[in-house]
Amino acid sequence: MRMNNRQGVMTAVLTTAAAGAAVYGITRGVQNGTFQRLPQQLSNAMNNPAMQQITKPLENMANNQNLQQLTNTFGGNNTQQ
Repeated sequence: MRMNNRQGVMTAVLTTAAAGAAVYGITRGVQNGTFQRLPQQLSNAMNNPAMQQITKPLENMANNQNLQQLTNTFGGNNTQQ
């Protein structure tokens, strides 16, 4: 029984430490302006031609799957007799 209690306490301590580290990191990011620059940096990354070469095929695959799902939903593959 004592071992379970120790594990529970240790888990709680580690969880609290992880949450504290996250709060600290977010606070520092807000203070030094990192989070203010983040949306622009993401936008710049997505407009990068190399990134578009990666994302375009993925986008096409997603669109093709959505089209197939719509076709199936509306009876385009109706094979019942």
